[in-house]
Amino acid sequence: MFHGEYESSVDDKGRVIIPARLRGKIDEKEIGAGFYVTYGPDGCIELCPPAEWKRRVEAPQQRPIPKEKRRRFWRMMSALTEPTTLDNQGRLRISQKLLEQAAITKQVSVIGNFHIIEIWDRERWEQMKIEALQEYKNDAEQLYSSPPEA
Repeated sequence: MFHGEYESSVDDKGRVIIPARLRGKIDEKEIGAGFYVTYGPDGCIELCPPAEWKRRVEAPQQRPIPKEKRRRFWRMMSALTEPTTLDNQGRLRISQKLLEQAAITKQVSVIGNFHIIEIWDRERWEQMKIEALQEYKNDAEQLYSSPPEA
């Protein structure tokens, strides 16, 4: 599992160094080799190990969603996804298309989010974090509270 918040930057070739602490959590036997890099619904770039990507592709098939929505979602998910691997220096190449979609310029925050790694424009991340921290206590209480007794 991936955890933590780290600072990095995008170089002139669209590469981001994935922090060593996150790279150390990559177990190719458990999660597969490489990543699927995609635009996430929250506006960041998501790095999905193959096992997580497979789960994401299969999950919508089990849900009662109208065909048009399913096709539209899969079309966009596929169009906004690129398979990739880390180079020997722990860098990940991200296409200009995905960088623009996520409004990422130079400075980024790399976030371990359990089964995925997220890459955010640093200013957007800081703003989102301020907003999320305001709701953190309420969210935690809802997520971890005991179910109501009948």
